[in-house]
Amino acid sequence: MKTARKFRDVYRVQNSLKTLKRYNDPDLNRYIKPILEYRLGKKHEFHESRKTLIAFSGGIDSKATLLIAKEFCLKPEAVTFLISESNRDPIEEFCEKNDIKVHFIYDSYYENILNEAENKRFHPCGRCQKFITRKIYEFARGGNYKFIGFGDMLSVGSHSIIKVSDMYRLNIPAMLSLNKNDHIEVTNEYPNGFGCDFLRKIHKKYPFLKRYSFQRVLRELRCQSINTDIAKDLIEDIEGDACS
Repeated sequence: MKTARKFRDVYRVQNSLKTLKRYNDPDLNRYIKPILEYRLGKKHEFHESRKTLIAFSGGIDSKATLLIAKEFCLKPEAVTFLISESNRDPIEEFCEKNDIKVHFIYDSYYENILNEAENKRFHPCGRCQKFITRKIYEFARGGNYKFIGFGDMLSVGSHSIIKVSDMYRLNIPAMLSLNKNDHIEVTNEYPNGFGCDFLRKIHKKYPFLKRYSFQRVLRELRCQSINTDIAKDLIEDIEGDACS
């Protein structure tokens, strides 16, 4: 991971450090503070952390998050809400290749969200993400995890480290002010389109809902989490869903 050079990145990481100071938690100071200071150019020896749960979808952002957590000795374990059995093999393959333990979870209520999205014609991403996040929190509580890592690039600075009961949610790319190009460099992969297979199905059935996907891409572009080339590719991918 490169040292932050741009004023924007330095400012965001400094705000992440201020959040640690506000919480004043010994584990945050021991395991997370050195990572943030390393991003600002300060050299550290990293202590192996207590196990950290990483929300893992198999996409480029969660892959980068998992690899970064491993690089900085956060002792990561992946947890995947298995939305489709077809996702299991590539996820297991990636985790085995990188010597990372993976857990699979599922709740049949998820099918209700999909059915409602298809029948009531609403964009599924918000409700789907909220539901899966809640299930991951429940799993983390049962497994005695202190840190839960997510691959979010937004909600930077003070909003990237959030106390959830007796745990801490770490939006790892956001707290380090990393962007999609950083993720490409970490994973040696390029974003493979926008959204999941179900979202593509919704785009085809209800093309007017594509505008909400466009908004999600433009939000990341405004925050400089992605550049114009990546944004163009994602928008073209969304637009193509209604035609394929």
